[in-house]
Amino acid sequence: MKFINKFILLFSFDHDEKVEVETKTVQLFSNVLNFFLFVIVFIEGIISLLEENLFFAGPLLFFSILFAFNYLYTGRRSNSTYYKEILFSFIIITFSFFVIFGGPTNINIIWLGIFPFVAINLFGRHQGAMYSLYMFLFVIIDFVLLSKIVPQATQYTLNMEILFSIYFIFSFIIAYTLKFIFAEVMLTKERAMINSQNSKNSKEEQISDLSRQIRTPLSNITGILDILGKTNLTDDQRDYINTIHASANNLVNVVTNMVSSSKSGLTPATEEEISFNLYSTLNNTIRLFSENNTKQKFSLSFSADIPSTMLGNAIKTKQIFLNILNSIAKYNVAEQKLINIEVSRINNMPGIIELNFKIISIGNIPFPKEYKSEDSLYSDDILRLNTSKHIQYLDLGLTQKLIEQDGHILHIQPNIEETTFEFGITFKENTQSISLQKLNDKITNSESFYKPSVDIKNANILLVEDNFSNQQIIILYIKNEVNKIEVAYNGKEALDKFGKAKYDLILMDVQMPIMDGFKATQKIREIEKSTNTHTPIIAVTANAFPEDKERCMASGMDDYISKPFQPEDLIGKIKHHLS
Repeated sequence: MKFINKFILLFSFDHDEKVEVETKTVQLFSNVLNFFLFVIVFIEGIISLLEENLFFAGPLLFFSILFAFNYLYTGRRSNSTYYKEILFSFIIITFSFFVIFGGPTNINIIWLGIFPFVAINLFGRHQGAMYSLYMFLFVIIDFVLLSKIVPQATQYTLNMEILFSIYFIFSFIIAYTLKFIFAEVMLTKERAMINSQNSKNSKEEQISDLSRQIRTPLSNITGILDILGKTNLTDDQRDYINTIHASANNLVNVVTNMVSSSKSGLTPATEEEISFNLYSTLNNTIRLFSENNTKQKFSLSFSADIPSTMLGNAIKTKQIFLNILNSIAKYNVAEQKLINIEVSRINNMPGIIELNFKIISIGNIPFPKEYKSEDSLYSDDILRLNTSKHIQYLDLGLTQKLIEQDGHILHIQPNIEETTFEFGITFKENTQSISLQKLNDKITNSESFYKPSVDIKNANILLVEDNFSNQQIIILYIKNEVNKIEVAYNGKEALDKFGKAKYDLILMDVQMPIMDGFKATQKIREIEKSTNTHTPIIAVTANAFPEDKERCMASGMDDYISKPFQPEDLIGKIKHHLS
């Protein structure tokens, strides 16, 4: 058995880029099948040639050349889109020849028994079953008509025709059953993996929320203690404050260790980028819900400018769709469910593929009254608040977190007849050309925006923070260094102020109502593109996971400081970016 395993693995060619597991499996099966068919047909051709039977020798040797070329040229290319389709067309031609003429041994029609296995394993149960049906109809036509009118066609007796028909039907049933069992096993394993991932992400989310809730008041406490420590105090008072400060710092260390240890125990969805076919990934995800549910129908449409393969996280993409489709299946009470999935490209930036996904669930999802909007003319801010309620009701909090990891937002728009889920995901082009990041680095190095240094005393700073106590603490930190500080209570208000005044620096909270700090930063950077300006933005947040800083920087922020922090650290960062 080990020898057979090693022999089969010889057909799994190594490529420069990583490909999806499912694609590798189909490619390996195609390579093995292609090789063995070449060997069999070539031997048949040689036997016919030795017997001087040129009628069979010529076609069979020609077919073997087709299989050899397909195996040696197309099969070794990881980006060959139509490899299995080309292989399958050669198989149909070869098997049709055997059906009509029988081959040099007159028993080649027996090879028809492997046709259902080939079709179903290459194209899946439904498409493979359709191709098998077409082949079966061709066999019947040959028995009834072609064998009577085509010269040199093999003549089959009635008993042989019945036997071959039963043989083909049983082969199809066995192939379909085995594929069904395999699909059910894989579906069970995949659902278990997704549930396990959701459970781990839920624990991570709880720990992150707890850490943030503890760090924010701790930051206020340590900040007030720092300010008190600079006032005139008696020795006893200073000793008391130092004791409180030490205890607060110990609590900060406890929270930090808790986050670190919990983080090491969790395994978030891998961010490894692989080359994969998005249409195949989504189509396979849809099949998990449609194959055993006749009351749930799907339609999937792609815009023409989306490439067939791209680089990205296929597991996370599938997890997002599984969670949303699971939620629709759970909460959509319509007897007949129709789900339309539309995928479009929303930018043409080199190296980046930013896609917009719209999932439209036809049928009523009965949201509770408190989750419904009576006024369809609500502002975007109110609709965003309502979306948060819808996400909570549909148990899509983890899905929202996955979508937000690269700066996108999940929108849910329900009405009486349908509910629309809309979100974006960013991928990379599957190319070896220069990356967008390198291009941006060159632009950044060549353009310094000609921004002059600003003295901190004369700087105009915008503080974006929704919590009043936190506002006061930060103002107390920097008021002796900065003369002009303006406050915005959320990202939307910050955008309004940014459009009306010039700021030298922005201190940006991350989690805020109406519009969070990530989205506000992205909007600001979009505005600055047209003016060729750049305003430093420092994230001031209680989010302390290592990836929180990466997410802040990815959204366009220039720096990051987590609570609790020393006032001198914040002032130092402000001076650095102003200079």
